[in-house]
Amino acid sequence: MAILVVSLLTACFAWCIAWAYIKILFIPKTPIRLFGIQWESALTQIITKLPLERLIDENKTKAFKSLIPFIDQALDSFFKERLVQKMPMVSMFVGDKTITQLKEVFMEELSQLFPDLIKQLTQSIQEQFLSNLSIKWAPILETILLKATQKLRWIAFFMGAIWGWLICFILQHL
Repeated sequence: MAILVVSLLTACFAWCIAWAYIKILFIPKTPIRLFGIQWESALTQIITKLPLERLIDENKTKAFKSLIPFIDQALDSFFKERLVQKMPMVSMFVGDKTITQLKEVFMEELSQLFPDLIKQLTQSIQEQFLSNLSIKWAPILETILLKATQKLRWIAFFMGAIWGWLICFILQHL
């Protein structure tokens, strides 16, 4: 009887450990603080430690330079068409030379504003992604992973049962 009880207990323990490894990826959905230690899900830790700012810092000058023709065209369209439509009086005082100077000033200001804009954008996207991940995708991913690892948990159960049987066998023959 002892062999059966010990084998069953170690089998259940092994199954619980295998199940906990999957659950630890998704639990808790929001960080928990106990005794000065903060616990958050492994998935959240991985995503928050992605070096998005560093990746963007390396490519921000290339990105801004690739946007210059688009920005130039948009400013040109604004000064020559939309500004004239919305404020006809201004169009009498603004010529091509003034438009060129205004575009240069705007481009200089945008080049200084662009890195901060990208940084704010990446932080916002990362926060939204984490929110969507924990609210929408975590339950779906958790269900998929639990179904996919069902065979592994049963293997862990049977391995635990074998270990329990071995423990009883060793203890009875000592």
